[in-house]
Amino acid sequence: MSSRRLGPQDTISPHRSHVMNTAQLAFSKQVRGPSSRSKLALEWKPETKTAWKQRHSPARIVAFVDETFQVSQLYHVLPCDATDDDPGVPKTNNKGHAFSLAAHTGVAAPITNEKDAFYLARYTDIIGPRFDMFDSTSRYFSLTLPRIALSNHLVLLACLACAARQYSLVTDRSHHDALEYYNEALKTLYERLNDSGHEAATFASCLLIAHCEMVESKASDWNLHLKGTGELVMMHHWNGRSGGLAQASFWIYYRMIILASLASGMSAAVNLSQLLPLGYFPSPAAGGEWTLDAWQSKVVHLLGSTHRFWARTRNHHHHHHHQSNPDSLDKLTTEWTSLNDQLLHHQTQAPPICQALSITPSNDDNLNPFETVRYVNGPVSAAWQMLHTAYLVLTLSQPCPRAARLTLLSSPEVGNKALGYARMIVSNSIANRCTIAWANAVQLLTMAGQCLVVARERQACLRALEDIQRHTGWNTRVNMEMLADTWRRGGTGEVDGGGVGDLGRLLYTAWMGGGDEGVVS
Repeated sequence: MSSRRLGPQDTISPHRSHVMNTAQLAFSKQVRGPSSRSKLALEWKPETKTAWKQRHSPARIVAFVDETFQVSQLYHVLPCDATDDDPGVPKTNNKGHAFSLAAHTGVAAPITNEKDAFYLARYTDIIGPRFDMFDSTSRYFSLTLPRIALSNHLVLLACLACAARQYSLVTDRSHHDALEYYNEALKTLYERLNDSGHEAATFASCLLIAHCEMVESKASDWNLHLKGTGELVMMHHWNGRSGGLAQASFWIYYRMIILASLASGMSAAVNLSQLLPLGYFPSPAAGGEWTLDAWQSKVVHLLGSTHRFWARTRNHHHHHHHQSNPDSLDKLTTEWTSLNDQLLHHQTQAPPICQALSITPSNDDNLNPFETVRYVNGPVSAAWQMLHTAYLVLTLSQPCPRAARLTLLSSPEVGNKALGYARMIVSNSIANRCTIAWANAVQLLTMAGQCLVVARERQACLRALEDIQRHTGWNTRVNMEMLADTWRRGGTGEVDGGGVGDLGRLLYTAWMGGGDEGVVS
């Protein structure tokens, strides 16, 4: 079977088509099918006869096929009824099997299948810590979710799919395992979303399944998963103070949305004006300090706020002739000043653990042309990298008349300020070689790399992206190709000490998001 997009004349398999007969379909759930770009084997030939492979016929799993349109039309979410919040009420899925949320808290039998055990261990060692990057206290994805997986088939499949995809990308082996788990996880998610009960565990599973697509695809292709997940978030009112797994999943989802939008230069998959108020940050008591997790989550929130402001400045330029545009230049300037003050204030309130451990100058004899700043661990360095990205985005988005944008970004004051933040972002990934932070850095490096004018600095950025792909499995080839194209279009900035005019054009391209999107997110 060749990898292709299904056309209108193609048929949908029976296990999907019956959903069209479901009576009350309230929320459209858009879930991306397997990507046609995935470099997975077109034919699956089992290496051993494991129990898992006996349960699932190899003939059914032959290729990743782009079914974006069909899947987005068929996946739906049913509204919850009054019993959904009662853990003691048994639920029934659309196959007639009863299950209870209370059962998930009991002692479940351990996994005995050797292959499943291998990938679940890889999940707990590698994938879980990445998701828990800003959750050092509870670590729900590392500690709680694997235990839930023992009694929740969807969670188990999502964990195994995520681990298998990462393993296949790093080792270039076992591609059929990644394909098998991922396809089965999508099918199970489809069934779960058409049940009447949607747990926080389903929310977490959506994020894991989305991650399978994110690590290998263009950022714009994440949006189907993320948009559908956003409908669950809004329907259940999950937010930054929900508590438990739902709260942890909310902040991970928030981070995914922002990173996808930054990398693609497109508006967010969901309306950030609705998502932003769901964050909750009680100010520390007088004389008190932020906890590390709360300070890091506030960084994510501030980056989301600056990203939305960035989209609105582009919208202001795009629709400057339309009287319906509510964002006047004076209003944007006031909000820009407020956001800048918020960033500065939050930076000064960083907990002591966030302070730099060492700062050393660049050295012409090594491969790092930047000042080296090292932090205590990967999550702390990742938070600073996101905060510096927020500064960069806000600097590029300083309000001005449409005709003056290139002139503003070419000015020494604004240009050098933006370049300074870009250098800090790239230097962060070079100095703090932690795979947890690296898995969060690809989109930030891509944003910052567009602003570099010196060849030596550009090469250092590309080496960082190559290291990230080699050690995390995250596909950075598209990002590196995009940077090379941006630099070619940026003028003569490939020589050391490129002129300020080159920098201005590069910053203007970065502000435009690599294109001409102008829709408010």
